[in-house]
Amino acid sequence: MRRISLRILILVGAIAVLPQCSAAQEQRCAIGAVNHAIRDVVENWRDGYNSGNPEKVAALYAPDATYLTQHFVSGIVHGRPAIKAYVKKGTDAHYRIEEIKLLASDCSGKFAYAITRYESSNADQKVFGVNLVVLQKMKGKWLIVAHESAVPDPATAIQSLESLTAK
Repeated sequence: MRRISLRILILVGAIAVLPQCSAAQEQRCAIGAVNHAIRDVVENWRDGYNSGNPEKVAALYAPDATYLTQHFVSGIVHGRPAIKAYVKKGTDAHYRIEEIKLLASDCSGKFAYAITRYESSNADQKVFGVNLVVLQKMKGKWLIVAHESAVPDPATAIQSLESLTAK
């Protein structure tokens, strides 16, 4: 439980300091090797998912990683085996990530984060979503320790922040 609390604290902390991501405000980890590792994780996630290989996707996560998602009844998927089972539901349904863009990333010491936006095909329905992925370097390898995925609902989402920021 303590590890989950620490990971959630890291995730909340990362969210609190995130820049607003737009094409004009892209932020990248300044350490080239770490930035490359972040991109590799993003691309390997997409490639593993699209090839129907939940094992490849699950291998990108730390053994006790946490995945927060609105597509699971409790909203929390904990541990590599559970994450593999969760991903398998999507790969078995032949869902596909059409595009994933790295919007921003940053790093410090043995931690890094990435913000991505993806477009997918789910049962002949096109959707987009966003992810916040927190990585930790463990035994020389960057692994996902916390992952939050959100799929905005255009029908209920706030459409503009102009009136909110004009005050």
